[in-house]
Amino acid sequence: MSPNTDRPSTDRSRRRFLTGSAALAASLSLSTAGCLSGLPPLGDDQRYGRLDVPPAGDPAYRRWLPAPSAVDTDVDDYHFVAMQSTASRPDAPAKFVGGRARLKASLDYVGVGFETYDRVVSGTFGTVAEASFDRERVVQTIDSTGYEQTGAYRGYTVFARSDVPRRVAVGDGTVVFTSAYHHDSPDLEALVDAGRGTRPRYHDTNDGFEALSTAAGGNPYLGVNTATHDPTGRPVMMADAIRFDEETAYQVVQYHYRDPDRVPSADALERALREDDYRFVDGADAFDVALAGRLATVETQVPLSGDQSVPPEYQLPQVTWGVDADASNDRVTFRHEAGEAVSANRLFYDVHRPAAPGRIDKRDLWTGTETVEAGTEAVVDLRDDPDATGVSLVYSTEEVGFHVLLGVDLRGETDA
Repeated sequence: MSPNTDRPSTDRSRRRFLTGSAALAASLSLSTAGCLSGLPPLGDDQRYGRLDVPPAGDPAYRRWLPAPSAVDTDVDDYHFVAMQSTASRPDAPAKFVGGRARLKASLDYVGVGFETYDRVVSGTFGTVAEASFDRERVVQTIDSTGYEQTGAYRGYTVFARSDVPRRVAVGDGTVVFTSAYHHDSPDLEALVDAGRGTRPRYHDTNDGFEALSTAAGGNPYLGVNTATHDPTGRPVMMADAIRFDEETAYQVVQYHYRDPDRVPSADALERALREDDYRFVDGADAFDVALAGRLATVETQVPLSGDQSVPPEYQLPQVTWGVDADASNDRVTFRHEAGEAVSANRLFYDVHRPAAPGRIDKRDLWTGTETVEAGTEAVVDLRDDPDATGVSLVYSTEEVGFHVLLGVDLRGETDA
């Protein structure tokens, strides 16, 4: 599928870049839409019946979710993605493979590879990764990049940088990452406090989220959006999970209705599912719909693909990128500081211009080299783009969708 250059990236709109917010990792609309997904909506030929779906695990991710009332910013749309394991699964549905890839690419490399994480939770306030690692080695890796140590917080070593505002906190077995580009309301302290239990957690303060998250449980992949609607148009909190057994992948979508007087019947939900544009995993043809009080559950299944390698469009890198914006000389420099080597022919840049809002142009960035690795940099010359308001680093493979890895606002409007 060729990218449509007259629309934003598959993962991020130009408007959201200009405001400095992201919702990359957690928005369900992002994890199920766009050129990289290719997932079909339900059709009239779908079958309904009982499915033998594996049970969910413990919702341990909830310890890292601070209550909206416990942060300083207003939170209208609380969303997140949680993964119990980050190991690669090329045989999984594209929804899982693509979601994992985008989450991986949103994180800076700190000396511990994404595939070795035990658990990742990423959402409105930032990303938390739990893993077994040598804390000193991680600190040394971050020290070798453009980050600077800024002190400590509750036993965590804290780093920050200002090119694209980011912060990292390193604890024992835990790394907390916040980015003004990838997260809507970065709040490193709120995540650390929630993890320690010294700040109220979301499920302890909201009965609806407690019910939804308990029902959804822990999953290989889970996305939650607390401000959306079901296929009938009723306001809900929604959880969208992927589970596996030895031969099959299962998608479990659950809706918790905000208004107890507006819960649809199972028949009404089934009819709406046939017409709704919500995307289920490719190949799903059997669906189980069940209602229990204010909770509706839709389950479906597809065979595992048997693929042994991840498609190129999902081979997104985990890299710490540095950016130097020299407005006086109309130059922006992108620098690979740490992490995976990347094929140079998959990296491009895009210039944001008021005259072409929402348009993505892939321009060659690294020339004269085959591989981009730590210490490699490339300069973007903006003398022919005097109206440029920002520049993005873009990952793309030939004839498929693209992914914006990082962007810098040349107007200096992004908050730290």
